[in-house]
Amino acid sequence: MQLDVGQKRVLAALGVLGVVLLAGTMALMHVEGLSYADALYFSVVTMSTVGYGDVVPHTGAGRVVAGIMILTGVGSFMSAVAATSEHLLTRRAQKERREKLNMVIGVFFSEAGTRLLRTFALLDTDLAGLRSYLSEASGWSDQSFRKHAAAISRHGFKTAADTAALQDIKDFLAEKSPLLLRLLENPNLLEHETCTDLLWAVLHIKEELEFRFDLSALSPEDAAHVNGDLERAYRLLTRQWLDYMRHLKTNYPYLFKTAVHRNPFREPRPV
Repeated sequence: MQLDVGQKRVLAALGVLGVVLLAGTMALMHVEGLSYADALYFSVVTMSTVGYGDVVPHTGAGRVVAGIMILTGVGSFMSAVAATSEHLLTRRAQKERREKLNMVIGVFFSEAGTRLLRTFALLDTDLAGLRSYLSEASGWSDQSFRKHAAAISRHGFKTAADTAALQDIKDFLAEKSPLLLRLLENPNLLEHETCTDLLWAVLHIKEELEFRFDLSALSPEDAAHVNGDLERAYRLLTRQWLDYMRHLKTNYPYLFKTAVHRNPFREPRPV
C-alpha cells in the first residue's frame, strides 16, 4: 500500500521519537544503573514533559543524558503528536470532501447519468460482453468490483449510433445542459479529475451534436468523429458508474438496492 505525505510524516516523526526514546533508555541503564523498566519510565516522563517523580538522575552523566533528552526528546515527542493530529484532521477533511463529491456524483447519475449510460449501452456493438458481468449487481463483493473494473478496462466500448439515437442524445443533453454546467461549477469536482473529464466529455458531445443541424446528413467522417466522442464518454461513464456503485454498497446499502434496480446494463424485462 502506497503511503500519502501525511502518513510518511507521521511515520518519520514516530521513528525519530522511537530512536530518541530507545537511546535515552539504554544510556540511563548504563550510567545510572537503572533497570530497563525504570529507565524507560524516566525517559517517557522526561520526553512527555510530565516531570520527575520517584525516579531521578543521581550521577552527572545521568543528568547530561537527561538534558540531552529534554533538548531532543521533547521536540521529537511534540513533533510526533503534532504530525499525528494533523494527519487525523486531514483525513477527516478528506473524508468530508469525498462525501460531498459522492453526493454530487449521485445527483448526476440520478438526474442524467443512468439514463445516458443506458442509451450509450444500447449503442454498444458488444453489449452482451458488458451485460455478462454488469447486469446483476446485487451480489457483488469487493473482489467482484475489482474484477469488473479490470474487465471494463479491456472492453472496446465501440458504438454505432444512427440518426434517431443521435437526435435522442442531442435532445436529452439540451434538456440537461443547465444541470451539467452547475455540476461542473461545483468546487468539490476540482479534486476529482475523472469525474471532471466525464462531464467535459458529455458536454463536448452536446456541442458536437448542436453544431451539426441535420444529423441525417452526416458524412462518414463526421459520423466516425461523433461515435468516437460517444465512445470516450461511454467509457468514462461506465467506470464512474462502477465506482459509484461500490460507494453505495459500502456506505448506503439501501440506496445500492435502488441503484441495482436501475442498473443501465440490465436487459429490459418483458411486459
